[in-house]
Amino acid sequence: MAYQDRSHLHDQITRVRLDQDTDDLLRCLAKFHRTQKAVLARELLEASLRSMLSELGEEDTEHGTAA
Repeated sequence: MAYQDRSHLHDQITRVRLDQDTDDLLRCLAKFHRTQKAVLARELLEASLRSMLSELGEEDTEHGTAA
């Protein structure tokens, strides 16, 4: 598969260690959503990071430090 924008290619590896309960939950949710566990984990991580960035932007605006 050729990508038009190589920056969108998911080729960077980050490993995390989960406890058994968290891994079981992630595996069950992935099965429920009919996706791979790693894909779901990436989507959850990206959503969480976007949320954190959004919150940081709101805090900057509240403190008058937004550019």
